[in-house]
Amino acid sequence: MKKSIFLFAILFASFQSFATIRRVNNNPGVVLVTGLVFSSYFTAELAAVNGDTIYIEPSDIFYNISVNKRVTIIGPGYLLNKNPNTPFDKRSAKISSIFFATNFAGSKLFGLEFKNEEDFYLSISSSNNVEISFCILNNIDNNTSSMVFTNNIILGNISTTTSASIFSNNIIWGTVNSPSANNLFKNNIIFGGSTYAGTYFNNIMYENNAVGFQFSQSAKVFNNVCVGCTGTPLNNNFFTTASTTVFAVPEPRVFDDLEDDNFMLAAASPAKTKGVGGVDCGVFAGAKPYVLSGIPPFPMITNYIQGPVTGGNLPITISIKRN
Repeated sequence: MKKSIFLFAILFASFQSFATIRRVNNNPGVVLVTGLVFSSYFTAELAAVNGDTIYIEPSDIFYNISVNKRVTIIGPGYLLNKNPNTPFDKRSAKISSIFFATNFAGSKLFGLEFKNEEDFYLSISSSNNVEISFCILNNIDNNTSSMVFTNNIILGNISTTTSASIFSNNIIWGTVNSPSANNLFKNNIIFGGSTYAGTYFNNIMYENNAVGFQFSQSAKVFNNVCVGCTGTPLNNNFFTTASTTVFAVPEPRVFDDLEDDNFMLAAASPAKTKGVGGVDCGVFAGAKPYVLSGIPPFPMITNYIQGPVTGGNLPITISIKRN
């Protein structure tokens, strides 16, 4: 526990601009600290005020979250054993359930893995003016507004009437059923097709022959690459049937052994330079390129080495990185 408190003190020094930072750690044997270290999200939020930051720490035990205040919730990311320069503790913060109450507008969620104890990924239903970034989750199903979803892996479908929302740099395995005309989809990978009601650009879209999920020739759908589409595209869109040449591996979707670097573009990918202004389409381009393992944009400890006590001194080497 002394190491844990020490590491937190280092990170705290890096977060001078944040409001009060509180920690949630449900691992057995963790020493709780009044006002600072809690065993559950409920007790941490009870002590928090609007604007506080709550860290959900790595654990093999699942967390339940009910958001009742405007807070920033930060986990360590996901697939931490798959990529370099991730936190030294390779466990994620697994969330088995989440609920948003009525006073949470402006809350932000980073670096969480939404799943239940049977290892099935589960749906998340959000509400107005919430940002969900650097998370891995399944279906998104809501009817709210002013949402931001960026840098996520979404293993299910998006079915939403949400409006004035932004979906950017997400890897979406399922379909996008979003009838609102004022939603924005940019730099995503969407494997299941879309209804194309909003504005779409710089995406990699897979054709879905189901009614309502076929590629659109609307002027609001431009500079996308459609995999599986045939015919003559309009509005600077690009069609290709060479599905195995798009990504670093021919088929990037491997659920049992998911690796997010599979979704990097191949050297000669047809999605290269097809975006607005000649940028690449897909999640690794744009204003907020996808970050491997969902590492949130905050300082993290990537390595901790503690040597033997010598002459009353305890040598410690710590590596800290920020995305």
